Amino acid sequence: MRPSSRSKRVPTPLDQLFNPASLAVAGASPGKPGYLLLDSLLNARFKGQIYPISRSCSDVSGLKAYASLKDIPGTVDYVICCVPAPQVPQLIRDCAAKGVKVMTLFTAGFSESGTEQGKELEAEIARLARSCGVRLIGPNCMGIYCPKAGLSFSYHLPTESGRVGLVCQSGGSSVYTVQASGYRGVRFSKAVSYGNACDINEGELLEYFARDTETDIVAVYIEGVKDGRRFFRALSDLSRKKPVLVVKGGHTRAGAQAAASHTGALAGSDRLWDDLLEQAGAIRAHSLEDLVDLLVTFSLLRLPRGRKVGIYGSAGGASVLATDDWAQAGFELPRVPDQLKEEASALVSNDAGLILHNPMDFSMFAYTETFYGLVRSLVSADGFVDLSVVHMPTGHGAWLPPAAFEAMMESVRDAVIRTHREINRPLVLVMHYLVTEWHWQKTLDKLQRRCSEAGVPVYYSMASAANAIDRFLRYYERRQATAAQAKGGEADHGRRSDA
Repeated sequence: MRPSSRSKRVPTPLDQLFNPASLAVAGASPGKPGYLLLDSLLNARFKGQIYPISRSCSDVSGLKAYASLKDIPGTVDYVICCVPAPQVPQLIRDCAAKGVKVMTLFTAGFSESGTEQGKELEAEIARLARSCGVRLIGPNCMGIYCPKAGLSFSYHLPTESGRVGLVCQSGGSSVYTVQASGYRGVRFSKAVSYGNACDINEGELLEYFARDTETDIVAVYIEGVKDGRRFFRALSDLSRKKPVLVVKGGHTRAGAQAAASHTGALAGSDRLWDDLLEQAGAIRAHSLEDLVDLLVTFSLLRLPRGRKVGIYGSAGGASVLATDDWAQAGFELPRVPDQLKEEASALVSNDAGLILHNPMDFSMFAYTETFYGLVRSLVSADGFVDLSVVHMPTGHGAWLPPAAFEAMMESVRDAVIRTHREINRPLVLVMHYLVTEWHWQKTLDKLQRRCSEAGVPVYYSMASAANAIDRFLRYYERRQATAAQAKGGEADHGRRSDA
């Protein structure tokens, strides 16, 4: 439901940050970082006016360039700063004179350098920005990614919008998370790489995403916090409204030292972060790869009704390991009902090596057009499982000739996509990249991309799938328990009132 016009809130500088009508890139000369960021914006098809600022060029990437911000004739809503650190204070003054309300500082060389000079310069630009009324993202960050507005900080990121938000202290991690998740079918509404957070910090960004109607899920990579109380309040409020997935960088002593030299962050103990995230209702991810698995799960997986899992297509040894992985994550692998066994036997002769247990080993001979019928009958069976897993330990097929291997992968792809589209039940694909030859990888890449584009969650190991889906279920189990508790409290209050 859209809010009424009476409840419409006043736009903030962060709203302008994600929806600028015009922007300038300072330090956009060829061969400089600003030039690469400018190309990323052009590739993302930024909707507004772009002004390159370059002291050495009159034209950059086909756009008229200006020697300074003050020389630009039109209004500028947003500035991306790629000039050397000593030039930043003057650029902030120019922004104030030009009426610019918000800027991103890609520029590094501040507190993360560990030098007194860097720390003092960062404190100076923070004071100057406050006095001038200019809000800052950074320094030492990638800035803003917002596909809807055509904003991007990397040339190779998806240009389609989605419903995931990202708050990321690290620039490289922000690029990796968007790119790796995008490859597996996840799309983002907005992402912020905020670096040293000398002004706009993690707490303010979480508050923004709590009220952002274009975002349903929020991922967070954080190394340290500027305002612990505000961060906890904002995280708790956001977690009550949306799933929040958090990676804490620098959770070991050595990692904390690395974080200090990366973004100047102060990091707390690992146990403290475990307790804080649990109290706030956030979900902890233990690596960026784990975060991507969780984003795939929360974005694409249909919610299972319970923890009964059926695994189809795995080889014999992989079946044993798969059983361990899912059982360890708290799932049950029920026995295959006799009727389903009879249906499967009718589709595939036992001469082909079909093992009618759970996990089911269909053998290599079953990866034909028959595979679709097998998977569809198992996924659609009432009362058997809550979640179906098609398992492809792809290394087992590498002994096939290339044409046969590709035909087998196409059969799996078609069966998974058709079943996913026709049967409205939870279904995932797990594929192991256990081969190295390039022609195998191209075939597997095609399988991955087609399934992800069709909205099928794809994972690279049974353990990663089981652990991500376990936390997905626990999140909704906790929400259900909290709702039931609240409902019970209301009923109890009603009885006391009647009394």
